[in-house]
Amino acid sequence: MKKFLLAFCLTLVVGFAFSQQLPLYTQYMMNGFLLNPAIAGSKDYIPIALTVRQQWVGITNAPSTYALSGHAAPFLNKNMGVGGYIYNDRFGPIMRTGLLASYAYHLKLDQKHKLAFGVSLSGFQYKIDGEQLTTADPNDDAITYQDESKFIPDANFGAYFYSDRYWAGLSVAQLFQWKADIGQSVNDNKMVRHYFLTAGYRIDLTKSVKDFELEPSLLVKATEMRSPMQLDINLKGYYKKNYWLGFSYRTQDAVMVLLGVKYQQYYIGYAFDYTLSNISNYAKGGSHEIMIGINIGEGKGTGSSLL
Repeated sequence: MKKFLLAFCLTLVVGFAFSQQLPLYTQYMMNGFLLNPAIAGSKDYIPIALTVRQQWVGITNAPSTYALSGHAAPFLNKNMGVGGYIYNDRFGPIMRTGLLASYAYHLKLDQKHKLAFGVSLSGFQYKIDGEQLTTADPNDDAITYQDESKFIPDANFGAYFYSDRYWAGLSVAQLFQWKADIGQSVNDNKMVRHYFLTAGYRIDLTKSVKDFELEPSLLVKATEMRSPMQLDINLKGYYKKNYWLGFSYRTQDAVMVLLGVKYQQYYIGYAFDYTLSNISNYAKGGSHEIMIGINIGEGKGTGSSLL
């Protein structure tokens, strides 16, 4: 009975939302490395970022995520990139804590364009917190609540085409598709592959509007689960590279507002998701995400003054 309840809980939680096998981020356009290992080493500086996300405020034990990431071109080698991040993602009784290391190789196509390929190896602990499992009869002595966990290795792959003004990337996460195998399976609790397609373009409006830039972008997400493809449509505006304001629409899910400020090498960003699905009947407070970062070694001419 206990095994059945654990497996049933896992099935409900994993299947409840489209993308919740993996952490969900709204400010991924500020840190694309979270989605694509090929981005490692694509900058002339070392970006380090901390992301904290609380999803569906108003629902007890709703998803929460913490992620710390960084990447660089080691030894000033512009053809190679390395990076990594650690994260903790929790949804109800399900907790996933992992570590990921990435390597990327960048090919110079011409003076303006590069093509990178990257791979990441990861390991994470998949755990069910037995203390959060409840039944209709809490006095049922036949059921004992205890933690169950499993360590799962995995890998991601990505490709990234980019220049100073535009980019496009394709990545695949959870290549191995291991099964969680926690409790007695009532469903195929497999870590299915996730596909991410990104593209964007930064438009310099200086000739018509001084110190302004506009950045439209999109993200297409798909999985091998029986879930519909999901599309994010984004538009961000920058003023003097120090301030930004953006709006996004995620199909079948939410509309988002993003804003942030940058000073020298430091920046902070905030995103609010207003849920459009039926979950909004319970998640009255929406979802909130904060990103704090530092770009080590970034040129002083970028974001050096707030005025």
